[in-house]
Amino acid sequence: MKAAVALIISGVLLLVGGIFWVWKDPHPTDHPGYLPQRAPRALRLPALSPQTPPATEAHPSESEHTTTAYGHPNEGNHSQTFTPLEQGIFWARALERAVPQGFSDEYTLHWQEFARTASIVAMEKGCGRSTNRLVTLSDGSRACVRYGINPEQIQGEVLSFYLSRLLGLHTVPPCVLSKVGGSQWAPVQAELGGTGWMSGSLVTLTPWLYNLSSVLPPPSLRAEDGKLLPLREELNSGHAGVVELAQWGDLILFDYLTANFDRLVSNLFSLQWDSHVMLRGTNNLHRTPDGTLVLLDNEAGLVHGYRLRDTWDKYNGQLLSTVCLFRRGVVRRLRELYLGRRAAEELHALYISREPLAADLGLLTEQEAQILQDRVGVIYRHVQTCQGKYS
Repeated sequence: MKAAVALIISGVLLLVGGIFWVWKDPHPTDHPGYLPQRAPRALRLPALSPQTPPATEAHPSESEHTTTAYGHPNEGNHSQTFTPLEQGIFWARALERAVPQGFSDEYTLHWQEFARTASIVAMEKGCGRSTNRLVTLSDGSRACVRYGINPEQIQGEVLSFYLSRLLGLHTVPPCVLSKVGGSQWAPVQAELGGTGWMSGSLVTLTPWLYNLSSVLPPPSLRAEDGKLLPLREELNSGHAGVVELAQWGDLILFDYLTANFDRLVSNLFSLQWDSHVMLRGTNNLHRTPDGTLVLLDNEAGLVHGYRLRDTWDKYNGQLLSTVCLFRRGVVRRLRELYLGRRAAEELHALYISREPLAADLGLLTEQEAQILQDRVGVIYRHVQTCQGKYS
């Protein structure tokens, strides 16, 4: 198991590890320009040219503009050579612009407004656990309804969504609360008796997403020797491949912040009895047609995850230690939350302003709020460590 953990933690985003960092500041900030590059002594790959950073080109089909319900058009000339990194710890601006927009603010607000008022006209089993249901809304669209075994799972689902928006991450599907037996459930009132749900319970609704595909961890995460090294083919995997790696970094930061153990961490844990788990799709992670990595089913995040963090933090923490490549906007928001020491307050303010049933479900406790703030601090100090380690 130790080797398997090392397999994951040694190289998630050190795939461009041929770069030493020559800039340091007490608070991570972004500066323009590129820095010379050379391979760190710990890696055994051939050194990259100090004057020629790794460049990749997309296939012709990747230059097409694509517009989907998941967000804005994914625009840009993908055939143009680009540099993956700027200033050591930041993905290049051009690459950040190429990361899929995910669930845009416009789409999210529109879907939430409709989902709160739409009638539920049909329901069937689906969306994971046996207590969940796949429902049809009055416009013919479909949504997943999750009924938690206990309220903390519903809190985890909805608060994880709002935390993702607070951080500027648009990869968690929109989420609204609904009260079982309310007016929107009238058309299926007779069917509610077969669900086992208690009348008046709060459930979450999220959009049903079509044409999703499973997501394997990057090739370097699937190495079997326990001595993971960045693979040159990943650096040359094409524009889409590097864009996906940037999203993997966001995923690891987010799951550490929420203490979510039901995604990559659970796959890692399963290596104890399933040596092929990393060769299959990652738990609760799927890809949309435009390349967005969608973080599904976040019930294990925050409340539930915090309660069980003593069991799972050794995995989340080790994964975090591998990430030294970040998106500027995420680091900026983490810095603001760290210095202001108001992470839970800002989360609650956003949640209450956007969710009419927030007060019915409740907020994080003082202890949980402090855990969130502490984890913001851990990530922020880790960013600083990344600067210091390679400066």
